[in-house]
Amino acid sequence: MAADITADHEEIRRLVAEAFAGLEGADVVVEVVRARHSRLSFTGLAFWELPPTARRRLPSEVRYLVRLRLPSTIRNRSYPKTYRYRDRTTAPWITVEDWRERLVALAAHEACHVRQFREGLRRSEVEAERWALRVLDAWRSGSGGPEAARAAAPAPAVGLGDGWAVQLRLPLAAAVPASLT
Repeated sequence: MAADITADHEEIRRLVAEAFAGLEGADVVVEVVRARHSRLSFTGLAFWELPPTARRRLPSEVRYLVRLRLPSTIRNRSYPKTYRYRDRTTAPWITVEDWRERLVALAAHEACHVRQFREGLRRSEVEAERWALRVLDAWRSGSGGPEAARAAAPAPAVGLGDGWAVQLRLPLAAAVPASLT
């Protein structure tokens, strides 16, 4: 549930929207849920096919589901943080200065997978990490993302929580600053 994550939900929606800029659409739904274990905090999963439980609760036009797991209390501890995708030696090292940058990089990584699914490309974690780094660098500079990520497109719905309460299912487009569209 949204109440399980103690952070500014509008800020989370905005950051996810900025990371997905240009790759979102009516066929994508992003769920932000509380991580059940600390080791799962700031992890994500992009589904190339909707799980059966999601098919029943999401509109028929939704084709892709992205689930982002955040800790119940978001803090700026242990930053800056430098990491690389586990067991991928060709993946770039990414340094994030705070939880916001970490969320942008995570959401951009999963957005890349959505792009790979749509275009029938091979799913590559290394490519997704490189994409995440480019989006993060562009986000830091204020340009809103690489050229491909800034193309105007309809926004996906973002929900905070395990269930889909109507008041929490908001289009991302409303949260994207005009400078990014």
